[in-house]
Amino acid sequence: MDGRATPPPVHHILRPHHIDLIAMLLLIFKEYELQKTLPKDFLLYMYRVLLMETSEVIEHRSHQHMLAMVKVAPNADTPVVQGLIGALENVATQLRALDQLTNFFLSTPSIFVEKSDDQRRTSLFGFFVRRCFVSFIKLSFYGVVQLQKDYQAWVNGSSNAGYGPIEKDPLTSDVWLFKTSSDLKSWARPEPFDAWEKGLATGDDVVGPENLRRYFEQHFHEHNDSGVRQHALLNLVRMHYTRKEYPAASKLLREAIAVARTSGDRITLQHCISMLHRLPSLNETPVLNEIQPDLHPLEVLFDVTKLLDPQYGQPLTLCYEKLTEAIALHNHWVDTKQAMPRDADICSHNAMQAVLWQTLGCYDLADVEESFVLLITRAGKDDPNRLNTLINRSYRRARNGLYSEALALLLHSETWRGLSLDAYHQWAEAIWHILALRTSRRGQRRFFDDFLLPRRPSSSTFVSKEYFFDESSTSLSALNMELHEVMNARRRGQAVAAIQPLLQALWQAEFQGRFPLYRLGMTFLADVGLEFGMSDHCQQLILGIMPQVLSGQEMEHRAFANHTLARCMIASMDSSKAGIREALPCLLMAEADYMTLSMLEATSEVQQLLIVAYHNLGMTAEEEGAFERYMQSTKLAQAFEENPVDPESTRVWDTVTEIGKSLASR
Repeated sequence: MDGRATPPPVHHILRPHHIDLIAMLLLIFKEYELQKTLPKDFLLYMYRVLLMETSEVIEHRSHQHMLAMVKVAPNADTPVVQGLIGALENVATQLRALDQLTNFFLSTPSIFVEKSDDQRRTSLFGFFVRRCFVSFIKLSFYGVVQLQKDYQAWVNGSSNAGYGPIEKDPLTSDVWLFKTSSDLKSWARPEPFDAWEKGLATGDDVVGPENLRRYFEQHFHEHNDSGVRQHALLNLVRMHYTRKEYPAASKLLREAIAVARTSGDRITLQHCISMLHRLPSLNETPVLNEIQPDLHPLEVLFDVTKLLDPQYGQPLTLCYEKLTEAIALHNHWVDTKQAMPRDADICSHNAMQAVLWQTLGCYDLADVEESFVLLITRAGKDDPNRLNTLINRSYRRARNGLYSEALALLLHSETWRGLSLDAYHQWAEAIWHILALRTSRRGQRRFFDDFLLPRRPSSSTFVSKEYFFDESSTSLSALNMELHEVMNARRRGQAVAAIQPLLQALWQAEFQGRFPLYRLGMTFLADVGLEFGMSDHCQQLILGIMPQVLSGQEMEHRAFANHTLARCMIASMDSSKAGIREALPCLLMAEADYMTLSMLEATSEVQQLLIVAYHNLGMTAEEEGAFERYMQSTKLAQAFEENPVDPESTRVWDTVTEIGKSLASR
């Protein structure tokens, strides 16, 4: 903003709740002997209540709410406090006449003229009463009459009485008898921005931007150009960016950069350039921010997200280096008073560390960081740190077969209550992916095509290759695409075709530090090696990664590794009874894991091998039990494949829809 611009004069309007607050101050500090009669606990409680109300940092409370707060104060049952409560309840009755209201305000100077310890000029209470007294003196006879009517209506439950806008112009004098400079012109008010934020939260594309325009077109100072138009553009850019409307965001962003440069707003210009770096690009390497005086620490933290994107193929060590820079820059801002320490900024670092630890394969450390985020953040708020943490934790549980627990975590009211509509789309997408994961593992392709796929959220990044073996044109990241080719070749029995993409995937996973995928690749390598008769070497490969795999943090990987290890053991001992007996624990663990994951096709494969193993060992009872389990798995898989309905998934998605309606109708 132009440095010559001066802030607008302070404008104060008497509202009905001010009368209740003045009555409390008069009764506590004048009618009752402050240090002698009122209990100290009660007095401390009232100090806190009055500080919050008179500072006007929160929305004012109703008359009934104020009285209720006094009645629940500590020591409220003592006689002296009961007398105070009775006097407060009679205030509205004693101010029914116009002269009574006038005498009430004329008695207020006594509370600040004497300048007691609590009402001296530096006191918030004294300043509040003095300001209300001056505002009352300025009122005309009509203004006093209107204030008295509004107060009585407000006491009787009308929340709008006395809180409407007051138009100002230099000609009319119906409300004020004496006018100051602040009473001649209407200055900028926060209500349009509040309406913009509400429209943004409810997804209203008309009311939100319109109120944003109204807010920044208000009278901020006496100059012709308000100098704040770039802020409106930047807010619109952020709205389009969160909704993934990148062309619209890019167009507005270039305009915002030009306006910020013209107005000389260096800080907003830096925010705009940082937003420009956030937009998707076709570069092979991510565009990172350079540390500059006005660069916000969260922009450096977002660079970690860019480096973490698999399409760029960057090692996780760079992510940790950039995360260290973000934490250091945040601490520098706090030390130099450029920013106040906020829990949200601190939690963002822990949330990112949780993602990095999970990608690295250190799931216990990720769980610790996530627990810290959930402990610090508040439920029921539109906090992206908390939402992303809950989504990551729930999807990790779903991958381990805890589908009901994962869905319950996301469907809990503390997770979705208070979300904006944009955050709701992210939340609904996470639930959809969990349902898609369970459906694909069960083999419910018909239900997926008929029910889930048409209800996919519009902002979803769903790629069918992540769940099914198909030939869709949508590509994955290089590492995931190579692993997908390996699985396709393995499924078709083409071991030779899987070697090259498998070796490339192993190199990429090790270079990037994505060790869960690296261990999965080693298991695939052992599986492919069995096709070439390299059973001993393959067994050594599996045994080398089993200590990490057996932890069960990736149950599907553990089941696949156990199944492959059992086959290696049997093959390395030429199907001898000793080798088969040694492989049984691995097969049983693989069967239990696949059953937990509801992967019925893989379960049937393991059970077939179990039947053969029990038969060769002469264990008839166990063979019959394995055969019964195999038949049950086969029937269940066939039922899932043929049944086009899943009542549980339908109920879950109906709940998601109802929650969306509730959030949009706020």
